[in-house]
Amino acid sequence: MGIAAGVGESKLKNESFKAGKEAAEEALSQMGPGSPDLVLVFSTEGFDQHELLRGIRSVTGKIPLIGCCGAGVITEQGLSTDSIAVMVLKSDTLSISRGIGRNISSDAMRAGEESAEGLLDKLKGSKRSYYVVMMLPDGLTGNVSDVVEGAYRVLGAGCRFVGGGAGDNLKFIKTYQFLDGQVYQDAVVSALFVSNEPMGVGVRHGWTPVGKPMIVTKARGNVVMELDGKPAFEAYCEHFGIEERLSIENFSRFAMEHPLGMPDGRGEYIIRDPLQALEDGSIVCVAEVPENSVVRIMRGDKESVISAARRAAEDAMNMMARREAGAAIVFDCVSRLQLLGDKAKDELQAIRDVVGKDVPLIGFFTFGEVATGRTGPPAFCNKTVVVFTLPR
Repeated sequence: MGIAAGVGESKLKNESFKAGKEAAEEALSQMGPGSPDLVLVFSTEGFDQHELLRGIRSVTGKIPLIGCCGAGVITEQGLSTDSIAVMVLKSDTLSISRGIGRNISSDAMRAGEESAEGLLDKLKGSKRSYYVVMMLPDGLTGNVSDVVEGAYRVLGAGCRFVGGGAGDNLKFIKTYQFLDGQVYQDAVVSALFVSNEPMGVGVRHGWTPVGKPMIVTKARGNVVMELDGKPAFEAYCEHFGIEERLSIENFSRFAMEHPLGMPDGRGEYIIRDPLQALEDGSIVCVAEVPENSVVRIMRGDKESVISAARRAAEDAMNMMARREAGAAIVFDCVSRLQLLGDKAKDELQAIRDVVGKDVPLIGFFTFGEVATGRTGPPAFCNKTVVVFTLPR
């Protein structure tokens, strides 16, 4: 049988129970006969998340469920910032387990470890050869890089990682994570996919470095205070060679197309998205930028971002040795949506052209992305797209 999947979507924002029920029923009807092994849910903040899950579970019963709230949802039908999307999966080649870690805000590393420990039973004694971990952490309450590192410490290099930070519609207030019939906050939910067939993971961003490397000489968490011993905002402007100094007010718009990149030692860059410049000359980023790390200013545009999405899909398909995809899951940074605007649909089309136009597809717009690149350990990224494909 391989993989059978179905996707359903609903926009009944004022009737959350019915929205969940409607999306689940549509997904099951597309999957065909039989009972799914996993229900995957991505929602947006306009719904009552508890009622939403109750509606889904009224259809799927106690089938294992994982998901989160994001800045928007993605299906093969298009992109939406006010929908609920449900994917159901069944397979005779996959084994799937789930885990959860709580209290990211107080101990992010331990939360990642706990979520991974809940997955270990599927690894012990498994005769299957391929492992992919999906992580859906709260993208607001703690250091997500530590969450990912904690999970990696438990699971090790034998697993590839995908996922994205749960978010809201850019209000930066609170997020939700789902496991079975429960709604959580300040948590990370994870799923381990174990298969005897290769699964595909593609990770790209579309940004290239400009100028010379700079040293982060002072930083605290996600706030970069100094670059090369100067206030970060001043060094950013000078180093980029901008003749007319940027203002604090227009910095965010300029930085959207010129983020920071941290070289990973393998010829790739982990992107950090600057949010704003402060009066004291600091630059606030979406995620942690470690002190003494090296950064470069990056450059990209709509065309390079769309091209990167296509290459991510190609990487995923190539990893499956060009087997046909039975399902695709996309984790796409919300800042890419902001940059692309009306062209965001072209990014989705680029992915669908590669994985297959009729392949069931689901995803969401993330507050940061979890991914294992072509080599090395997993990382928490910004401005990146991750494509996860399962073989038919």
